[in-house]
Amino acid sequence: MLCIPLALLAKADTDIIAPIIMAAIMLPFMLALFVAIRKGVKLSKLALPDFLPEEQPPDDPAFGKVGGYYAGSAFANERFLFFGRMPVIGKGYEVKGNGKIWLSPECVMIGRYLTRKPLVIPFGLIRKVDVGFGGFGGKRIPGPIIRVTWGREELPMVSGVQVSLKRSTTDVWAAEISHRARVWQAKLQEKEA
Repeated sequence: MLCIPLALLAKADTDIIAPIIMAAIMLPFMLALFVAIRKGVKLSKLALPDFLPEEQPPDDPAFGKVGGYYAGSAFANERFLFFGRMPVIGKGYEVKGNGKIWLSPECVMIGRYLTRKPLVIPFGLIRKVDVGFGGFGGKRIPGPIIRVTWGREELPMVSGVQVSLKRSTTDVWAAEISHRARVWQAKLQEKEA
């Protein structure tokens, strides 16, 4: 008779202790995630411009609205523990997805499906444009991705956009974005001088 209550007592101990142990194991990870999100929000407030252009129609039919994929935005030089690159959090830049991509006179426009306001990457803030394979932001993406480095010099951001699965089409888009960025940089330097 003494064995039955001890067995029940042992089971009760494991029922109580097991969740406590699991919570103790998960707590550091949850705290690290919380700190990473707070840091991402603070950096995003510093990095994202206060004023972004409104939605504009495409100015060239060759670079009009095409179906594409927005792979997200992350800070180029900021990493946090095991999370990899710090994502840009705010003004819709953290939400990835399919949509329409086009080039307007002032910026790259990314209109994701089921959202009202498109994301913009102003040509005047673009620092570098290149094409890469393999993925973006820790996610494997088939086909070429246009990686646009933009934003403030001290806190640059990298955004990934896929306009086609063909390398030739993607190279044409990347060259056009790079050309328009150089034109806008020249305009801004003339304005400052």
